[in-house]
Amino acid sequence: MKDLEVSFNEKAKSIAFEGMIITSDPTFFEKLGYVQGMSPPIEVMDFFDHAYKFALSYIGYHGTDENILSAVIHFDETTPHLQLYYLPIVDTAKKKVYAKGADGKVSRNEKGSPVQAKDERGKSIYEYVKLDKPKLCSSDFWAERGGQLSYGNMQDEFYSTVSIRYGLERGEIGSNKKHTTKYQWQKQQQEAELAAITEEAQSKEKQAKLATSVRDEAMDELAEIEKRKEKATEELKPLQEYLDAFNEALSGTLPLSPTTKLRKMIIGLTTEYKRLESEKKITDKDREKLFTELQAVQKRIPTLEKYRDLVILLNDYAPDKLDEAKRTAKERQTEKLKPKFKSSDNYKF
Repeated sequence: MKDLEVSFNEKAKSIAFEGMIITSDPTFFEKLGYVQGMSPPIEVMDFFDHAYKFALSYIGYHGTDENILSAVIHFDETTPHLQLYYLPIVDTAKKKVYAKGADGKVSRNEKGSPVQAKDERGKSIYEYVKLDKPKLCSSDFWAERGGQLSYGNMQDEFYSTVSIRYGLERGEIGSNKKHTTKYQWQKQQQEAELAAITEEAQSKEKQAKLATSVRDEAMDELAEIEKRKEKATEELKPLQEYLDAFNEALSGTLPLSPTTKLRKMIIGLTTEYKRLESEKKITDKDREKLFTELQAVQKRIPTLEKYRDLVILLNDYAPDKLDEAKRTAKERQTEKLKPKFKSSDNYKF
């Protein structure tokens, strides 16, 4: 500012400098031979050289770099980009144009204030006048480049001077997408990393809680099994006494007096006798059934022998007739297995 003798009306919200990002998508740079982590090829540097020349022509002070604070090509992020900072310096100032009457004098309203001229659309008219010294003013800087249309105008000019050289298409018109700064990008990366670590920690915490829950359930189940085991042991004690008495009775060792132990021996023997008697009835029934089936098979033997001789005869002298009989039998069997449907007034097949 000192070198250019620039004036600046500093306020709390005044804009001191601005930034510009020039880049494309990763596919574009890959087509130019760019590989992240490797030295950029000459084609990539050529693109940024044209991009920087465009920036000087559009926002440079009289097309020079005298108002450029910094211009750096970054290769440390996912996509290469030119990051540029500059002072929005102007040589002109916006001045109201006042309406004039037939006498050539400025028209005034009832209060005596001058009336600003309007265009055919009813909008106030301004003109830009040359300043004695340049000034730092973002609003005037962009007003000179089209005001609300300035960003679209810049995109159009970048397309016609740079993008078209590389077969790029015009960016989305009216887009409000914003590029993040390096520090914003790093912050986003760190936030994403923190979110991933937090998610992993939460996942492990859930797994730990689940493991604890499973362990507690297993311990409860084990305790319940121990209780059932103890209960079963208590319930089996009387049965064990009967079993011991039964084994002693089988060995021939009997007490001389009618004691409690003798009664247990008698009960054990009686129980075993009933079990053996039940098994004998089942065995007798099975034997009777097998005998009946054997008689039925013996009765069929002559018939089966007759069929066997017939099959042997057919196989020797008329094998074709035997094959035909087999096919007929198979067809009849298939017909028997087919589902049969009955038609009615409500259903038709």
